[in-house]
Amino acid sequence: MAKYRKLPDLKKGEGKMYSVRLNLGDNFEKPYGVQKHIWTMGFDERGAFWTRLLRAKNRTDAVNRVLIWYRNGKHKANKAIHIGLFAKLPQYVDSSVEVADDYNEVIFYPTMQPRDLKHRLLTPDKLNEIITLSKGAFIKTTDFSKQGCFTQTTLYRKRKQRARMIKIPDVPYVYKHNHTNRYHAKIQVRSKKTEGGYMKYLGCEKDEKGFYKSVRWEHKRGEQVQASRHTFVRLKAMNLNDAVREAVSLRAKHERGKTGTARYFKKKN
Repeated sequence: MAKYRKLPDLKKGEGKMYSVRLNLGDNFEKPYGVQKHIWTMGFDERGAFWTRLLRAKNRTDAVNRVLIWYRNGKHKANKAIHIGLFAKLPQYVDSSVEVADDYNEVIFYPTMQPRDLKHRLLTPDKLNEIITLSKGAFIKTTDFSKQGCFTQTTLYRKRKQRARMIKIPDVPYVYKHNHTNRYHAKIQVRSKKTEGGYMKYLGCEKDEKGFYKSVRWEHKRGEQVQASRHTFVRLKAMNLNDAVREAVSLRAKHERGKTGTARYFKKKN
């Protein structure tokens, strides 16, 4: 890990104060600077922690300063130059440090990136707010090597894909990329499969004129054992008619799953 240079100090009266929290868990060792009354110790349900106030231009600048401070500490610990608290802390800063969003600078939007400095080192309440508003697009990260305290799910990638692809009306499978204007085909490469379901015809009722009044069925929904899967394939065709023919040809190469009630009945020869 390379050593990072220290950022220049702010001028007197410049910037705002941000609350920084260093989570220690069961470790109670003092971080560097406590002798200068920079850090204050506390305890809660998550264990021991140290807090301090940091002056920065904005939250992005505050996070950047904390990252440099943490990485320099880990650099010294890894090189055995300095044996202390940083030798016992996790390798990745996102797993142990938080910077409070004291001025509501972190605003949710659907395409926010977890690696952006403004969106890193979030407090638990802010992180839960972002995850809730994402409606399944973001989850708490478990791999902090990717940088960030939340990560994007498959739902996020599908939403992003849908935003790029515009469906061509009245034709099957064909979409148009909103930037390149190239045609793409949305092809189902795997069909949904269920097991254990059935339908049984029990009879029907007719009115006085002989018209069907009701039909009785006995049925049970099967358990899904395989989810369907779609993929976008860029087409060679440059005009719509050729693109439709190419897309239909591609779809014909993949199996079609049986759908509807007909799949529960055997065809009579």
